[in-house]
Formats: sequence, C-alpha cells, structure tokens
Amino acid sequence: MHIDEDSAAAAALAESMRVLRSRSNGRVPVSRLPDEILLMVFKHFEEEKRLNGYDSDDDEVMTDDIGDAPACLVVTHVCRYWRKVALECPTLWTFISSTPPPWLDVMLERSQKAPLVVIYTPFSISLLDGCMDKVLSHLPRIKHLELRAFSYAVGHVMDLLSSQPAPMLEKFKLILYSSLPTTVSTSNTIFQGQAPLLRHLEVDNCDRTWSSCIFGGLRTLRVGRTPLPDLLSALRCMPTLEQLTLQSGLSRSLQPILFNKVPLAWLKSIALDGVSLQNAVSLLAHLALPVDVKIALKLSLIEGPRTFADLFSVMGEHPDGSGPVFRSLRVVKPKPWRLAVQFSTSTTINSDYSWNPQDDDIRLSIEFDNQDVEVQLNGPFDEIPRDTTINICQIIAQRRPQTFFSGEFESIQVQGCSDFIGALTAALRIEGPSNVTYPSLRVLELQDIWFDGDELQDLRDVFIMRLQHNAPVHDLRLRLCKDFTANQMKLFQEVVVNDIDCDQYTLEHSQA
Repeated sequence: MHIDEDSAAAAALAESMRVLRSRSNGRVPVSRLPDEILLMVFKHFEEEKRLNGYDSDDDEVMTDDIGDAPACLVVTHVCRYWRKVALECPTLWTFISSTPPPWLDVMLERSQKAPLVVIYTPFSISLLDGCMDKVLSHLPRIKHLELRAFSYAVGHVMDLLSSQPAPMLEKFKLILYSSLPTTVSTSNTIFQGQAPLLRHLEVDNCDRTWSSCIFGGLRTLRVGRTPLPDLLSALRCMPTLEQLTLQSGLSRSLQPILFNKVPLAWLKSIALDGVSLQNAVSLLAHLALPVDVKIALKLSLIEGPRTFADLFSVMGEHPDGSGPVFRSLRVVKPKPWRLAVQFSTSTTINSDYSWNPQDDDIRLSIEFDNQDVEVQLNGPFDEIPRDTTINICQIIAQRRPQTFFSGEFESIQVQGCSDFIGALTAALRIEGPSNVTYPSLRVLELQDIWFDGDELQDLRDVFIMRLQHNAPVHDLRLRLCKDFTANQMKLFQEVVVNDIDCDQYTLEHSQA
C-alpha cells in the first residue's frame, strides 16, 4: 500500500510541476505571440533548414541521404502551444524529399490537401520500396515534381505518372540516367494529358518525340541530348515559351527536318550550353526568334565546316530586317582554352559572368570552350585557335545590313586576350578614303594584356587613322597591362582626345 501511495504522490507531484511549467511558459513573451506571427517564424525556419540541406537548382549538392525527419518536427516538441500551431498548418509539411516511411505517412497526413513539393533521387527510389507509389498516388495535388531515375525504374515511374491527371502541377523535372525505353512515351499518356498549370519543364536524355498539347502552356523548357527533329516538333507545340535552354548538345538523328521555321514569338532568352558551332547554326536556322531575344551560346566544338559568319547570319534573318543595336563589345579570356564575347545594348558591360550573364542589356554572349576531357587528364588544355579570334574580329568588322546587329559600338573592352589585340587592330583599320569601321567608337578598355612586338605601334596607327577621319578614340583605359611604357603613354596621348586612364600596376610593369 505504501508503494502505491508513494507512486500516486509522485505522479501527482509530477503533474503539479508540469502544470506549473506550463503556466510559467505561458507567461514568456514568445508564448503570447499571435498564431500568424508564430507561423511566419515556423515557415522561415522550415524553409531555411530545407534549403540548407537541398538546392534543387544545383545538381552538385544533390544528395541521396534518406531518413531525415521533417524540418518542422523539432518545433512540435517545444510546447503544446507550438505543437498545436504547427500541426494546424498543412503547408509546413508539404516538402517531401526522398522521405522514407514512417515520416512519409506523417507528411502526407499533416499536409492534408495542401499542394506538395516532391523530389526523389535514383538511390531513394530504389531503396524506399513503395514510397514512390504512395507519393504519386497524391499526383493531383503535387505542384513541383522532380524525379531522377535509372532505366530499371523508368517504366514503373512512367506508369505512375500516367495514372492520374496533375491539375496543380507547375514544375516538372525528369532526369533519366539512361535512354528512355522505346516502349515508353511522355507525350499523350503522361498525367493523362491533363496538366493545365504546367509552366516549367526539364527533361534530359529523352530521345522520343514528346510533343503534346499538355506542354502548350510552357514558359520555361530545359532539355538535353534530344534529336533536333524531336526538339523542333516539341517547340511547335509551345507557342508561349519564354525561356529555352539546351544542355549537352543535340543527339544524332536520321529523321528528316522540315525547313519551316518554328515561330517563338514570346521567347525572351535562349541558351545553348555545350553545343557545337554546327549544331547551334542548325538549330537557330530553324527558329523564328523575336528581335529582342537574349541569346547565350557555349560552343564546345569550334571546328568544322560552319563559320561564325553562318552563325551571325542565321541569327539576323528577321523578316523586317531589324535587329538589336549593340553599343558595346566585351571580349574575355578567363582561361587559355576559353574565350567569351559579349554584345550589349548599353555603353558599358560590368557583368562578372563570362557566359549567360544576368544583365539583360547583354543580349548576345558567346563562349568558345576548347576544353577536352582527354587533354585534361593527359596534359594541358588546347588553347583557343588564333584563327578563331581573327575570324570573330572579321565578322565584327562586317557592317552589312543583313548581319545580326547594327555596328554602333561606342565601347570595346578586351580582357585577358593578348592574342586578340592584333585581330582587333586589323578589324578597326580604315581601308579607303571613307570606310570608317564603327565611327561611333569612343572608348577602348584593355585589361590584363601583355603587349608584344609591334602591337602598340599598329594600334596607335589605327588611332591616327581614326583621328584623321574625324572618328577619334576619346578614352583609352588600361588595367593590369604589361609592357606599356611611359614613352608610349605620351605617344598615345597625342592621338586620344581625353587623358589616358592608366592604373598603377600598368605603369609599374612597363619596360623602360
């Protein structure tokens, strides 16, 4: 009896202490926060913890870790009030990233009918048996779906994706680490042909024709390793497309290509990442692009029958003959095997990006990448061929009405491209009594340049020509350059309108 009485007394004491702690906690200011304020804190905490563990835009930090508890589980163990508020907010439980049982059941239950964000990796798909079936049974309320799968799981995944419509789906990313089986199609059956809110699509290694009216409302498309005929067929079904990104080039195809151009009247930007010059020309030749579209090209192969004249030609075929008016040109060589050329409608270019910069004024950027995996493993990289830079300058110097841009350069910036100086000088040289190339040119900025031989004398001769033809250079700026002597500075001052802007590094690294 004494033991029972002692136990009852201990239990009563524990309950009294719990009540006292609860009352004490209730007097703490944080416990008196309104529900909506506390929810804002919880949502910020959940988002921060989630983003620290996963970034859906960066494949390199993508992990296959499984077993982590939901981000907001910890706040449910603080006090009854916090737990009540957290459990009554379905949106705190909607992010499902390779979530295993039993947490998956918890997330699906607590999220109630709120839209879901679902991300599963190949490793988790193979290990978490049954989870994919359970998650995709909620397909009608998924708004963001990202799946990465190996070939052995593709058939089952596609069956699940085709089992129900996806009326709330806004973004869909499907990355396959093998070719899509010939028996599987992503066109007519996926989502049962019903995904009216789908605006963002990323697909990789899909070598089937996946054009369908289900993709008619897309605004953003990222696609990789797709045959050109299939890509063009798909683009014809995407009249409102605004952003197009092609990664890893175009795969080979024996299918014929109809030359009727694909109209993309709403396209704002197109980025071709890792394509050959020939593939870039082939694709752009089949697209009817708006005059103000932003173009970013990363060319992995710069050899072949195509020339840069072909590239500018296919980009400049607008029905009314119009095109962007570029005010400045920037040439950057961040690595010996990499060369970037940027064209801006502004008079200055200040972007830190050598390819696909965020600056909307940079309407055309081209990066030539001569990087080769075998060369990287066995020795140094191949440098960009010198004739490539010469060819670029020759194209820039051509001011025919049908070229992609109008020649109204007011500023030219060359950074780290010592081998570009000779070609640029040749392009700016005046031939004949009145043939002034780029008469609006006022500013020439050279950065990280090592002058060699007669390059400075040739450049000064061009400045003299332009001065004689009433098209002088007003500003010459030098940063981090070598072999520009004080005597040469005096000589250039005679043919430049304003004072020469030369940094201390250039002055200190000049030969006497």
